[in-house]
Amino acid sequence: MADKQRPFLDFYNEHGIAPVSQDISDLARHFARRAALYRHCGLPPAFVAGRRVLEIGPGTGHNAIFTNSLKPIRYVLLDGNLRSLNETRARLAQHFTDISNCTVVAGDLHDYDTNEQFDLVLCEGTLPTQKDPQAALRRISQLVAPGGMIIITCIDSVSWLSELLRLLLTHLLLPDEVKDMSTQLAILRPVFAPHLETLRGRSRPVDEWIQDNLLQPLLGQLLSIEDAIITLDESFDVYGISPHFLSDWRWYKDINTNTANYNSRAIAGYRRNIHNFLDYRFVHEEITSNAGAALHSHCVIIYELAKQTPGHTRTEIVKIINHLQKLHSVIPSVAAKTAEALAEFIDSLKSYRRGEAFSPRLPHFSPWFGRGQQYLSFLRRE
Repeated sequence: MADKQRPFLDFYNEHGIAPVSQDISDLARHFARRAALYRHCGLPPAFVAGRRVLEIGPGTGHNAIFTNSLKPIRYVLLDGNLRSLNETRARLAQHFTDISNCTVVAGDLHDYDTNEQFDLVLCEGTLPTQKDPQAALRRISQLVAPGGMIIITCIDSVSWLSELLRLLLTHLLLPDEVKDMSTQLAILRPVFAPHLETLRGRSRPVDEWIQDNLLQPLLGQLLSIEDAIITLDESFDVYGISPHFLSDWRWYKDINTNTANYNSRAIAGYRRNIHNFLDYRFVHEEITSNAGAALHSHCVIIYELAKQTPGHTRTEIVKIINHLQKLHSVIPSVAAKTAEALAEFIDSLKSYRRGEAFSPRLPHFSPWFGRGQQYLSFLRRE
């Protein structure tokens, strides 16, 4: 896995997979989910009608059918995964009698040579774990027309902590000699399927979730909300976010070009709420920026440890346990139930280090999922 160069694309193309499909058997429910997301991002359906839209990495086209239902005049879908392209074309043709407004383009973002700019640019589930996600975001931002909107997804080491621990668990469960994906899935499916059954609103198949989150190699860096805001600060302002945790109590007459400060206020709000990305089951009171920074710094270390392959030895587990205990020392004050789940995971690692068989039955840990992926919209200044 270490010789992979392009995150997502090389892994997907090698195995002939596009592990991002969704259950849309209830199409009305799927459309309602997407409409709620766009609402959080500040995107009314009427904005899309008659507009030029670019989607980077449409996956299997499940979300594209909702976007196209909003009647954009031009809809370009760019993806470097051949299976994704074929499924996107087929799904659009299945749901619309006329898709002459749609253009499906094969290619990587960095090879997409165009001077065209779009009123709306969508890039979902693509930027985090790229080798240089901020550079990719800057490239994408050039494709947004003045006054237009970009919607992206962010992941940080706090929001993804529960998944990072599941990745560590995967390293322990999979023998080094097991390389066949079907065998890997057979080992991991009975462990993680019960975890996913606790997750409200899940719409992805278990096997695809495992492929995308646990078997895919982590090659690059995460992209936090703060990273994204800083990257686009020169030309864009934060507009909407999901989960919708930002507030602004200022009187509109007090806001002008010199006092808007949308981006700096959003960063401050993110820092005070970063602990609320730990566990989707709970919402806690705001904390200080210093407390948020301490939590984040521990989680960054866990991310780097989780990236290591092949599987961790019992000697390496000592280092992991030490960092997890440091992390645990700062969690109880902001998220007690989450700290309980983490303590259970640490105890299991300690047992494994003592030579006991690792038991993946973790009743407190199993239902713990973070607010892993956040959506962020920006408006390009005129």
